[in-house]
Amino acid sequence: MKDLWHYLTRNDKILILFLLVLSLSGILFPFNPFQGKTGEGTEMFLVIQKGNQEEIRFGLESTYGEPLYIEVEGPIGISIIEASNGKVRMKEAPPDDLEKTCVKTGWIENPGPMIICIPNQISIWIEAEETGLDGVSW
Repeated sequence: MKDLWHYLTRNDKILILFLLVLSLSGILFPFNPFQGKTGEGTEMFLVIQKGNQEEIRFGLESTYGEPLYIEVEGPIGISIIEASNGKVRMKEAPPDDLEKTCVKTGWIENPGPMIICIPNQISIWIEAEETGLDGVSW
């Protein structure tokens, strides 16, 4: 290893150092371009859709303080949604939902990401008046 370091030029060493710093900064300060940020004072809404119809829509500012639990009945059972401190998650999926991917999604707090329970036909997302997103596709 010492022999290899001896053959490197000054510019090679600078390039290696730069790439090392760039890699570490990506680990320490992750950037998620798919998560939209809203400006200060922008009102955000929680939207819960069952099948093709919007079931519930309300402002996220009402979720600060006591957690809010919402039960939504779908084709395979009741799903429990938790909204707390401006965030939302699928707390509990029906027992017939074997994968429980919607529960594993975790909390969402900005416009962009969605929680979808395909077997129970329930979709959850956050909308805002203004977002930094133009569109999201997977």
